[in-house]
Amino acid sequence: MLSEKILTRQRQLVTTMIERLTPYVIDKGHPADRVIARFFKDHRELGSRDRRFLSACFFSYFRWLGWTKPLALNTLKTITLSVYLDQTEIHPALSAAKNDWEPLGGKTLDEKLAAVREWFPDFQGLEKSDLLFPEFGKAKQDPDQLEEPRPFGPVPGFGKSVELPEGKEEIFYETLQTRPPTWLRLRKDDFKKALTDAEIPFEEHPLIPGAVSIPAGRSLGPLGSSGQFEVQDIASQAVGVVAAPEAGSDWWDACAGAGGKALQLADAMGRDGKVFATDVRPEALANCKKRARTDGVRNVRLQEHDLAKDEPFTKEFDGVLVDAPCSGWGTWSRNPDARWRTDPRDPAQKRNLQLRMLNNAAQCVKSGGVLVYAVCTFTTEETTEVLEGFLKEHANFELDSFAHPLSGEPTDGAIQIWPWNGPGDAMFIARLHRKETA
Repeated sequence: MLSEKILTRQRQLVTTMIERLTPYVIDKGHPADRVIARFFKDHRELGSRDRRFLSACFFSYFRWLGWTKPLALNTLKTITLSVYLDQTEIHPALSAAKNDWEPLGGKTLDEKLAAVREWFPDFQGLEKSDLLFPEFGKAKQDPDQLEEPRPFGPVPGFGKSVELPEGKEEIFYETLQTRPPTWLRLRKDDFKKALTDAEIPFEEHPLIPGAVSIPAGRSLGPLGSSGQFEVQDIASQAVGVVAAPEAGSDWWDACAGAGGKALQLADAMGRDGKVFATDVRPEALANCKKRARTDGVRNVRLQEHDLAKDEPFTKEFDGVLVDAPCSGWGTWSRNPDARWRTDPRDPAQKRNLQLRMLNNAAQCVKSGGVLVYAVCTFTTEETTEVLEGFLKEHANFELDSFAHPLSGEPTDGAIQIWPWNGPGDAMFIARLHRKETA
């Protein structure tokens, strides 16, 4: 049992943290995970218990900001309400608050909405759509023409169109407000025994070998540095499955980032294959190098390269993967802060960048080779419009059909993975084949 002195300190700490860090996320557009990581780095005196409590509060705060902001509550009560909406067990620092609320974690979004309306009868107008910016999915418009400014931060979004599958609006919002599980890509099958021995519950994906999920927020403890697995969302793993590199082949991961997919390609093709991993960010490549060393992967070569601006390489590859920078709307379940800091021009501007990247990458695909395009979003500008624009300019490429990695169903060569499919991130994936030259 924690003393009242400790509980008071934790309430003060979480209130101060939220008030101090939120402007960095909302006003300056910094990702919440990086902001809180810097905060913890500057406050090494915080123990693991405090860090877990603060992290949970921080992300709950952004997940429910669309409902809590109009209520104009003080900071501590806003945090408390957000946590009550998210969790089944409330930390004693927050449960001591004087209110008649009950924890709503595990309840449906309809039940949560009814509870908030009951607790705050003056705000009957709250709707599920308030959990996103009001322009979501509507036609593009000039933010300067809005009658009223957004209550927090820049106006995000303005996607040309977001076409949810018919009848999926309810599950879209449910998934949006639910933290997805943590997905692992097991490099060694016996790691499942290590999970069992550590009493960490997991579920295996029925179609992707080695893909297992563990509850969100669950620490792996000493197992985390074993090199026997990679933390990799199921949608990201699906990209590697679609690429399907052959043993001994030569691939280029042109936007490798921290190397999750490059390492997956290397594992899939075996020791005889080669992966050339490039990125514009040297710090990301340094992370990839560190992960490859931990995993004992020696067939990944790294080089700094700007796919959009630098001259294309003269070498041709059996396959090229372009996991392009995008608006990132597909990560909103995992990164709830992202929905409030999206630039209104992102989808259209990213589309032009993505097309430029694909055009440059295409020059390095061998005759008969494969080009894979992937983005963790679902805006039509960055998915089907990019694909259609590329195929219009490149008659020597065509869609290459594959089985959907999460369902096994046949596809025409392009799929949209939605957050509820994993559950996890959303991802658009297209596999293209360069026609054989005579």
